[in-house]
Amino acid sequence: MARKLSRRALLWGLGATGAVGLSGVLWRARTTWGATEPIKVGLLMSFSGVVAAWGRAGRQGLKMAVEELNGQGGVLGRQLVMKAEDDTVNGEVAVRKARRLVLDWGADLLIGFNASGVALAVCPIMAELKRILIVPCADSPSITNEKGNKYVFRSHANGYQTSAGGAAVAATQPFKRWTVIGPDYSYGWDAWGTFVVHLLKHKPDADILSIQAWPKLSAGAYDSHITKILDAKPEGLYCPLWGGDFVTFVKQARRHRFFEQVGIFLTPAGLAMDAFYALADWSQRTSEVPLGIYTAAHGYWPEHPQTARHTQWVAQFMEREGELPHVTAHDTYAALYFYKQAVEQAGTTDTDAVIEALEGMVLESPAYRKVMRKEDHQAITDVPWGVTKEAKDLEPLFMRMADIRDFKGEEIAEPIAEILDRRKTGAEPPWRKYVIKG
Repeated sequence: MARKLSRRALLWGLGATGAVGLSGVLWRARTTWGATEPIKVGLLMSFSGVVAAWGRAGRQGLKMAVEELNGQGGVLGRQLVMKAEDDTVNGEVAVRKARRLVLDWGADLLIGFNASGVALAVCPIMAELKRILIVPCADSPSITNEKGNKYVFRSHANGYQTSAGGAAVAATQPFKRWTVIGPDYSYGWDAWGTFVVHLLKHKPDADILSIQAWPKLSAGAYDSHITKILDAKPEGLYCPLWGGDFVTFVKQARRHRFFEQVGIFLTPAGLAMDAFYALADWSQRTSEVPLGIYTAAHGYWPEHPQTARHTQWVAQFMEREGELPHVTAHDTYAALYFYKQAVEQAGTTDTDAVIEALEGMVLESPAYRKVMRKEDHQAITDVPWGVTKEAKDLEPLFMRMADIRDFKGEEIAEPIAEILDRRKTGAEPPWRKYVIKG
């Protein structure tokens, strides 16, 4: 559980109206339905294990959106109810619970997942269930690329987009020898592979090392991987570890003086808000987050952009939750607003009609404009990259993402022609060849 913010930190940004806290797995507005059935939203995320903070954030964002919409009269005059289920970071469990949410509970919409492997297990059954799934977190391009179908949408930038920005950052530095430490499944492979593809476009002479580290998700021990990487003497390292795995890695890597021995270190998702909280040391008013490492914070930082709308949304979130919003809270919130906007445009919750409305839809989320590309149902959105700097004023993190540069969504998205070609041929993503094990 994150440490509650001080009153001074709670006043960060614009003032906000108060909000009623919500709790419990199943929640509904305190109102009488009358003859109108509610719209049922099922949330499937990881509420246990090393990425539990990400599932918790998704629930926060969805509850906030549900409460707002119900306070405004609902959607098409219908109130919303939500039911949250723990996928336990397990594809089989997620498939079983997705079926139950739709077939037993009657979900009109599913929102999930945190881990890409879990999302990829569920995507194929959405055609059978004939319900829309909106993915606000899981990052593997395959979710909306090779494995995509008409029922699957993503409200979050994918790994291709994030890594394109990271490669542009890396290309500004003189370092040539690159390797990776990342989770050994689809997300890690795709994050690294797409980074390499884009890095080589910027720097054709980059040396991609064959010595790479691929620990399993929830590995817990990284010392052998750390020494293996250091022995290869890389100049640059890309690290798609995330959640509790990234926090554990940082603590172990600092014992080896890892960050002092690598010229540049980039993590696309490791330094999301959960890691900043977990690595903060309140007693010393400092942080174990290494200074000067580059991060996309999985595509969102609550101090950026500093628009009135975003700043007010952050203040409202903090008033509710007592902490800064995680990227998964923001993009789960956006997922429900995508659905709300599509239902209102279609004038119905009929799945096929809502799908048609979602395709090509533009959503102004609190932080970024998101365009739901018609052909692959992938949100095209800007992705921020920045560098870690000490921040004594930002309690209780004492570290922030600074010098942020937004990479434009339309410039970093994979060309749709390439995606459609792979769908026809069944070919593996070309960047997987850069994943070397052994």
